[in-house]
Amino acid sequence: MVGLTADPALDAQRPAVAFCAGMPAATLTRASSDALGAIWREHRAGVLERVDLIERAVEALAASALEEQSRVQAQHVAHSLIGSVGTFGFVRASEAARALERELADPDPDPDHAPAMSTLIAVMRRDLHHDVAVPQGAQSPMPVGEELRVLVVDVVLALCARIAAEATSRGMHCDVAASPQAARSLWTERAPAVVLLDLTFPPHGMADAYALLSELSAATPPIPVLVLTGTGEFVDRVEAARRGSRAFLPKSLRPAQVVDAVEQFLARDRLAATRVLVVDDDPVVLDAMRALLEGQELEVATLADPLRFWETLEEVAPELLILDVDMPGINGPELCRTVRNAPRWSGLAVIFATAHTDAATVEQVFGAGADDFIAKPIVGPELLSRVANRLERIRIYRVQAETDNLTGLATRSKSDEGLAQLAALADRFSEPLSVAMLDVDGFKLVNDRHGHAVGDSVLRRLGEHLRRDFRGNDVVGRWGGEEFIVGMYGMTRQNGVKRLADTLERFGEEEFEGTLSVSFSAGVAEYPLDGYCLGEVTRAADEALYRAKASGRSRVLAAEASYKPSPPAQVAGS
Repeated sequence: MVGLTADPALDAQRPAVAFCAGMPAATLTRASSDALGAIWREHRAGVLERVDLIERAVEALAASALEEQSRVQAQHVAHSLIGSVGTFGFVRASEAARALERELADPDPDPDHAPAMSTLIAVMRRDLHHDVAVPQGAQSPMPVGEELRVLVVDVVLALCARIAAEATSRGMHCDVAASPQAARSLWTERAPAVVLLDLTFPPHGMADAYALLSELSAATPPIPVLVLTGTGEFVDRVEAARRGSRAFLPKSLRPAQVVDAVEQFLARDRLAATRVLVVDDDPVVLDAMRALLEGQELEVATLADPLRFWETLEEVAPELLILDVDMPGINGPELCRTVRNAPRWSGLAVIFATAHTDAATVEQVFGAGADDFIAKPIVGPELLSRVANRLERIRIYRVQAETDNLTGLATRSKSDEGLAQLAALADRFSEPLSVAMLDVDGFKLVNDRHGHAVGDSVLRRLGEHLRRDFRGNDVVGRWGGEEFIVGMYGMTRQNGVKRLADTLERFGEEEFEGTLSVSFSAGVAEYPLDGYCLGEVTRAADEALYRAKASGRSRVLAAEASYKPSPPAQVAGS
């Protein structure tokens, strides 16, 4: 039997968390540490009840009256405690649980070992009497869990105060600046998550505001800017869009609607966050892992019943799956094999969490299709390191899948997704959304006469122009072949035509093969003016594109006012 030394002096030296060699300790934020402490206080009584169950089994063993069902149950409980208590930093309790599991795994345990097993239980109780202590380490300049910071830049301080009051009521921290210069000072001191910027400031008018907008958009990482405008002037929107504005918000909106827009845009950025599904039959482990992972701004779903795995997988649609090995009903390797055999999920990243690190278990999990595994008890920094490594690969694959290799623009599927999000914003805030369809003029002739290398150069260069001219909240993608699509939030179709015409003029100045110049034609339609759904809007833009081609090419036309979109379907009985 492998036991533990029940030495109280060792308890005083109990480390807060056991770290793997080379693993930095400063990877947990204060929010994660506090969350783990709260979870432990919530589950402490339940954990101690599980220790009681093991103790009753050991007492039965000492009396040579341990039944098989009780032995198996106690073994399973000891196994689960290895991971759950170790995750909270109770290293000695975790080691004691591991030793108890080994003893109880014997189908015919020796009653003579009962006294030593009782000592292990005493070690567990003494260790679990402590409060959880997880190292917080050095804090980053903007630690996860800190309140969201919003910067409002506007000369009308009364409006700023109303917006700030609404933001504060929703748990945000709101700074107010009455000039671009004051905004720079606040930004330098602490970078905000988002900026609300007015464009008109005396004495230099829009120049200072535009300069600030450019600086914020060029920051590393860029700081999203939502422009507050009371004029609706064409030049305001086009110039702001060129400098990286994410959206335009009329000053006529109520403060609650302005803050709604802030939350909506930040939520849109978070839509790209990785979703993680954790499956473990121990609710203590699930809660602890949720606290650790959500502290890294991941979307975390947990499941304690493996029999509900498939429906939960379909509902959550995760990009990373963390599986326990030993679970009742269906074990982790069986679930992993099921995932690998499903075409939709075969590429899903899978990490196993297991208290057994013997060669047979490692071979079992990798044979089932695991990408990685982590030993229980789960150490916060090690978990975060392994998850971060796996997510980095996921993000690389995502970028590859969502980016056109030739032009660097969004793929058609990614463009569809972005346009749908912009349409939802347009509906919510009653803003226009223009969609442009572009087609390179005479592209087949370029390929036939000058070769495909020149044709590729034309497409690449057009992609560069579109990326430079349409930034911020715009959607720019390669639709297929020599066709491109642009979605312009907050732009009417007339403003969209002007922006595309400017791009056409600059692109027409490019020379290929020394003297070859190329143009494009484009059509612009507006949602919901030219269609009740995006499909109808893109068809209207296509129709305008064909008219541009028929009219001589090298031009941008708006959808005709006579275009008649199909009316929305009526619900029976309405």
